[in-house]
Amino acid sequence: MLTTKAANLLMRSATSKAATPNTRAVLRSFLGSDETYATVLLLLLTDKYGHEALEWSPSTIRMQLEEDFSVTLPDSNLDKLMSAITVVTTNYFYQDPIRFVELCNIFSGDSAEHDEFDPADVSEILWGISEAFLLWPPEQEDAPYDTHFSKEIIEYIRQTLTEEGFLKAPDVLNVSGLDETSFVRDTWSDDPEMYQAIYELQQQKMDDMKMFLHNNFRDLHEQLRVLPIEEGDKEALMKRISAGEEHVQSKYTVNS
Repeated sequence: MLTTKAANLLMRSATSKAATPNTRAVLRSFLGSDETYATVLLLLLTDKYGHEALEWSPSTIRMQLEEDFSVTLPDSNLDKLMSAITVVTTNYFYQDPIRFVELCNIFSGDSAEHDEFDPADVSEILWGISEAFLLWPPEQEDAPYDTHFSKEIIEYIRQTLTEEGFLKAPDVLNVSGLDETSFVRDTWSDDPEMYQAIYELQQQKMDDMKMFLHNNFRDLHEQLRVLPIEEGDKEALMKRISAGEEHVQSKYTVNS
């Protein structure tokens, strides 16, 4: 069986452009590496077994993948797979605050915590929403109940941003409606030094989030680039990721 550590090394080698392992080795590395994105895992699953695999139980998915690829599937990857399936088959991500938080955590690499509530921080929410939009892009013809966030989720995002000191939401989290910049400007208009300090702190927070998002888009793009699939619409997905990267770079200075 391929271990997680060995899978991580093989996956990094495949995405580094330094070498091109054979198809089976690449697939095994993605399944065994805990650094693989949920989007990649879902494409791999549906390409191998068809969309009927979206209806399989977690135990069936684990058994089938481990038998067919002779790899130990990390619990975190099974969690990512089931979370991706949840996004494309239900509206829990948009309507259930508890599941929303759990899915954001899992997409960011955390283990599923079924016995206790593990709050998602701003970076986890940022990537959770970004990957969910890649997995199932909202369309105009979708019912609002399926692709519009509930008031409870919007309030959770807003409160999390506020607790972490954001005065304005990063672009992806604009749904929160948070923008206190005018209030801060008016409050500190007679103290330019304090206002400048607050402004610089906020700019750093925004830059940190945009760099985080940029790095994730870049790494996901590289994983997709070397993913050897037959049926999945990888090209369209890579275009959406590239568009996301360009959006980040057009609004913020991102040093690669």
